Amino acid sequence: MNIKRENIGLLNDLITIELLLTDYQEQATKSLKDLRRKANIPGFRQGHVPMGMIEKMYKKAVIADEISKLTNDEVYKYLTDNKINILFEPIAREEKTEGDFENANNFSFSFEIGIRPEFAVNYADAKKVTLYKIIAKEEDIDKEVMEMRRQVGKFSSTEEVAQQDMLLVTVKPENEGEEFTSSLILNYIKESELKSFIGKKIHQEMNIDTVKIFKSDYERSTFLKVKVEALENAPKKVHIKIDAIHHMEPAEINEEFFSKLFPDGSVKDEAALRNRIKEQIELRHLNDANMVFRNKVLDTLMEKINLELPDDFIKRYLVENKQQYTIETIEEKYDSVKKSIIYQLIEDQISKDCNVHVENNDVLKYLEDYVRQSYFGTTAKLDEETEKQVDSFVQQMMKNQENIKNAYDNLFFEKLTEGLKEKLKPKSKELVFEDFVTEVTDKKEEKEKEAEKESEKKPRTTKTKSKKEII
Repeated sequence: MNIKRENIGLLNDLITIELLLTDYQEQATKSLKDLRRKANIPGFRQGHVPMGMIEKMYKKAVIADEISKLTNDEVYKYLTDNKINILFEPIAREEKTEGDFENANNFSFSFEIGIRPEFAVNYADAKKVTLYKIIAKEEDIDKEVMEMRRQVGKFSSTEEVAQQDMLLVTVKPENEGEEFTSSLILNYIKESELKSFIGKKIHQEMNIDTVKIFKSDYERSTFLKVKVEALENAPKKVHIKIDAIHHMEPAEINEEFFSKLFPDGSVKDEAALRNRIKEQIELRHLNDANMVFRNKVLDTLMEKINLELPDDFIKRYLVENKQQYTIETIEEKYDSVKKSIIYQLIEDQISKDCNVHVENNDVLKYLEDYVRQSYFGTTAKLDEETEKQVDSFVQQMMKNQENIKNAYDNLFFEKLTEGLKEKLKPKSKELVFEDFVTEVTDKKEEKEKEAEKESEKKPRTTKTKSKKEII
């Protein structure tokens, strides 16, 4: 066996593997003997089929299979041994293949590779990127407190509809469908439509457009008592009569309130409650702030790093392996493709510089904390019985590869962001969520306007490329 490597372009090499008969003959013979031992051919006992017949039937396919496995193994072994980092998979150059499977002897196979560019990230370029910290507003904390009071409050019957009420109604579909009773929860109604219900009295009747008033298909399907996928055939406009009005009286903030919501005794007074809510609100927005910081750092670094890629190789690879690209369309789409590849390369280099690794145990702990927080309101260890429930939920989630992938991605970006914070030591800016959205949006729009002005200054030229030039 002989392996040669030659450069054919920028970051673009050709690896040629020359196989001699002795490189694959022994394994091919062994595979044919195994086939003979297992073959069931009418007229012959198993294991006693003449080798000549086996070779006539299977030799060509067996040799092709053995050569294919040997060649692929050797290509990747060569890349590993020589520490060659590649972009995408090697492309087999069939026009350079030499050999005859009918008369097996020596063969030659060529593979084109695109090589990852080597570069260093200058983190000083992103030193000025701001790290936002989103803080909770007092009114947001007030809303959360009220929701918790309602959560453990008591229903009472009333004569007039008010905010947060639940109505028991008789529903008559407009299309003369069968009458039925249902619950109409005002929390399910869009804010802009609530005025139609507030102040209505018991036994009053009204027409409603179920497509228009509900916040989403879920709320509409719950009211109409059908599955979401069956909404297309459900009544859109209905006539309702209010049979009963149930009003939620928020619970008083007292010892009973805290014992119901925090039976573990972790929160015992209003100050501790407000502090817990503040932490939870700010934690919910942490991912938003981190994502903005991380993306801004990557965008800034990308503007400063000038990377060259094996463009022709990448175009050939995409045309051959991705259905969304053709020779005719790759040129017009390539700029965005190239940008995403460079973005990924920078991200990969940062993950190496910051020693970012996500292990299986990290994913498992992430899912456990997610379940505890989502179902039990804490990431702390719970009692033995509750931990069994947590474990059951996690095991179910682990059966879905999408859950595992999402957990891995979230952990990867968390660690990547922490690594960037450590390297950049960014200045922090505190602001409430609404101001954060305004500032980030305004800066994005300002940047887009600047980009438009710059593009208008540049002369524009159009060149039509032939297929020969493209490939």
